[in-house]
This record gives sequence, C-alpha cells and structure tokens, in this order.
Amino acid sequence: MIEVLALAGAVTKIAGGISAAVKAGKDINSLMPSFGRLAKLEADINLAETGKHKGPLGRLTSSEEEGFAIAQAKMAHKQAMEELRSACRLYGPNGMWDLVVQEQANARTRQRKLLEEKAEARDKLFYSLSIAAGLIVFALGSAAMLWGVDFYVNG
Repeated sequence: MIEVLALAGAVTKIAGGISAAVKAGKDINSLMPSFGRLAKLEADINLAETGKHKGPLGRLTSSEEEGFAIAQAKMAHKQAMEELRSACRLYGPNGMWDLVVQEQANARTRQRKLLEEKAEARDKLFYSLSIAAGLIVFALGSAAMLWGVDFYVNG
C-alpha cells in the first residue's frame, strides 16, 4: 500500500541526496539505485493519482487531504526532476542525464506493471471473497427460510 501523505517528503529527500552526490562528483553507477527509487516514487504517485493504490472499499472513502497530498507529491517530483536535470548537466559527465532519463523510464514501467498487478490481484481476491460470502449468506438464508416454512407447516 502506498503511503500518499509521505510521497512528497520522500521525493524531496531522495532528490536532495542525489543532487548533493552529483555535485560532489560521485560515480554515476553508484547513483543509479537512487534514481531508481525516485522513478519508483513517480510510479507510486501516478498510481495514487488513478486511485488504484486503494482497495475497492478504500476507494469509497477518498479524502481531500489525500488529493492535496498527491498534488503536492507531483509538484515536488517535478521540481526535483528540474533540479536534478540541471545538476546532472552542470556537474555530471557527458550523457549522464540522458542515461538517467532512459533508466528511469524503464524503472517506472517495471514499477507501474508491478503495482498494477498487485492491485489487480487484490481486487480479484476481494471480489472472490465477496462472492463467497454472498453465497454463504444465500445458502444460510435459504436453509433458514425452509426450516421456518417446515416449522410453520408441521408445527
């Protein structure tokens, strides 16, 4: 489950760490996992925006606070990406930003697919359990009705 209220803070923290590392001249290979976490957060933000981060019942109780948190996370991500692009182009080696963009797109795609598969599996489980509970209630209700009719007719 995605913690929507913490997304903006996580984006800012990770982006700040990456920016400081790029300015310090760290190797691009050591920074790629951090860029991957940033891409994962972007996929989380996009999934939260579509509402798939909640279960079927949770979707009924969406709050304005959550909507503002998602908007704040999107703005923080956009600002962080602009700052990182600038830092990578100024302080990083040639082609660093292009490589980062390509790898982030791949990571975002993988994360989005993973999150959507989890959401689909959760929804499928919820609906299966709902149908099973409905069938049990129907069977018990039918048995109680037949017992009541039998009791009324036979005394």
